[in-house]
Amino acid sequence: MRVLIYHLLLLLVFLFYQFLAAVFSPPLFDPFFPLLLGGLFWRFPSWHLFLAVFFWGLVNDTFSFLVPGSSVIAYAFGLFLFWQLKRKLALRGFFPALVSLLISISVCELLRLWIIPVLLELPLPVPGFYFIGRLLLGTLTWGFLCWVFCQFSLVRNFLEISSTV
Repeated sequence: MRVLIYHLLLLLVFLFYQFLAAVFSPPLFDPFFPLLLGGLFWRFPSWHLFLAVFFWGLVNDTFSFLVPGSSVIAYAFGLFLFWQLKRKLALRGFFPALVSLLISISVCELLRLWIIPVLLELPLPVPGFYFIGRLLLGTLTWGFLCWVFCQFSLVRNFLEISSTV
């Protein structure tokens, strides 16, 4: 049931993001990666997380301006990095969890929007580094809001997120 709620939450965020993009201009944040990190806190098996990363990374690339596959690689690397930071820092408190979140989101978005296209000699998907910085700042803000929202006990109980992480 938790896996179904998790994917339903990702679908709802994606549909809301597409609605905002259709009505206004596309919001400057990545809707998926901060929520994909939530699977670590839900204690899903790694194959569930990496299938979610693969599927939602391809969905993100399909509906965005990127070549399919770059988000999958960046999301997988960012998830692995966050998992390592989670293990090393033990995420016992506000500051280590926040640092892990900031580092993994920054690395993931820089990989997805700048480093992978340069390494694979693809055209850069955005006009410049200023735009990438704005998207990175928006994603960091969205990730922080998701993280703060999941700290409420009501949300933790509804989504069955462990409080011992």
